Amino acid sequence: MPRSSIASTLTLLLAAACSSVADSGSMTSPGHDASHSASAKGLEHGLAHGASLSPEQLQAIAKLRQATARFHDFSVAQSEGYTVQYPAGCRSNPAGAQGVHYMKQVLLDGSTNVTTPELIMYEPQADGSMQLVGVDYIIPFSEVPASATPPSILGVPMMQNLPLQVWALHIWAWRPNPSGMFAMWNPKVSCAYAI
Repeated sequence: MPRSSIASTLTLLLAAACSSVADSGSMTSPGHDASHSASAKGLEHGLAHGASLSPEQLQAIAKLRQATARFHDFSVAQSEGYTVQYPAGCRSNPAGAQGVHYMKQVLLDGSTNVTTPELIMYEPQADGSMQLVGVDYIIPFSEVPASATPPSILGVPMMQNLPLQVWALHIWAWRPNPSGMFAMWNPKVSCAYAI
């Protein structure tokens, strides 16, 4: 499917799904419950039950941080194509928040690259600025069907986001997450200052 068609399909799905996904936590992961919280702490941990990240995962996350460090300046991210809120608004629920996601539409296809995430996540600040907290990878079901084996990133299976019709996985590269490096929600992120 051409990227322009994928982007159009995602835009239509967004309109239909925004209200249902806002606070529902409606991602599922094979073999895990929807909350899939981990007891891990900080940037050096992130898998269920407090398991440490592997040396390969730590190295890849270090490369991701290096590749995305320039996006601490929100205007740089926008100038490089991260301009579409997807889904719209700041995402939060009782387990924490995700912040505001900005998508680079030209990256939507059937694959992911750790150093070029499809979405970048920001936490709105009291002064109106945006603080980089993490990244989000998505693959549309039109590229990898929901019935397929889950794609994975750094050995971690992506979760299904049924309302948005995508596979998704967060990496909290810029904000420590007590729920885990790859968890859906981060209790250390807030939407308190979202407009």
